[in-house]
Amino acid sequence: MRGLRMMSAGDSAKVHDARGPEAFAQLRELEQQSEQIFHNQLTHLPGLLQRPGYAAGLLGGITGLPGGDAGLAERVSQRVHRATAFEERLRGTDPPHLWAAVDEAALRRNVGGTAVMRDQIAHLIALSELATVHLAIVPFGSGSHPGQIGTFEVHEVADGQSALFFEGAAGDELVVSDQERARSHRDLVKGLVASSVTGSEARHLLEKISDEL
Repeated sequence: MRGLRMMSAGDSAKVHDARGPEAFAQLRELEQQSEQIFHNQLTHLPGLLQRPGYAAGLLGGITGLPGGDAGLAERVSQRVHRATAFEERLRGTDPPHLWAAVDEAALRRNVGGTAVMRDQIAHLIALSELATVHLAIVPFGSGSHPGQIGTFEVHEVADGQSALFFEGAAGDELVVSDQERARSHRDLVKGLVASSVTGSEARHLLEKISDEL
């Protein structure tokens, strides 16, 4: 089985097909080294771009755990740490390119309450102004679209090799061995970004959604 060679702490580490916690652990390594990252999001916003309040509201809703639950607090903390570390990369001297196609439904879903969503949307607007962040909103008016095959992300390293990641109720999955499949999903995101609302128009739509909450 072919794997990706990633550099970690000065040593070579092989990323390979994986499921469950191992898949997510390898994803965490990839997202700090990938040169290009492609997201297709239908039901919620990319974990890498989530604010603490949104992460807490989303995970609480999915798990059904109360706000004071220690396990939930730990999961939220991990997600916040992940997003913070990635934002540092985005604002650093050698940022990755992030391509994110977000369905309007994910933005209209009021996760955590109005104040939380307005904070989250303001964060998206700020990040979308970075040169390497390509945020696209797939509007309701688009009707059915290719991105409806499901939520996923693709991470591409310097030599062009890619890893495809799925997150779902059945467990996380990382696919490295099927490069054709990874490239197909990458190109799907590129197509959605090219045909959807981007740039200043996306920021205007985000502001409109925030005002309507």
